[in-house]
Amino acid sequence: MTGTRTRPGAAQRLFPLAEQLFGARLPLRLRAWDGSTAGPGAAPTVVLRKRRALRRLIHQPNELGLAQAYITGELDIEGDLAEALSTVWGAVRTRGAHPPHLTLADRARAVGVALRLGALGP
Repeated sequence: MTGTRTRPGAAQRLFPLAEQLFGARLPLRLRAWDGSTAGPGAAPTVVLRKRRALRRLIHQPNELGLAQAYITGELDIEGDLAEALSTVWGAVRTRGAHPPHLTLADRARAVGVALRLGALGP
């Protein structure tokens, strides 16, 4: 009998990295361009529509990178944007989440995941 191993999708690879970089469990759900999802089911959903969003966030892991990805349609929020932002700010206050300040090791880890997902390169 042969078994098949399912490879985790992009969301399953990115969500733990995001939680590590933000320093807390995130009250958000993530859906990636490949249809994979990760995170709490009832939470607001961040949708990475294109791999380019990940590339943009690695180059600018701050509000500017997030805003650019949102404006260009590479990233979206399902549901009420104000509710999603309120949920995130609540996590910052109660869970100790913080904006990522990427060390060299963090950047290397993020780039490695992005390379494996085909988000970097030509």
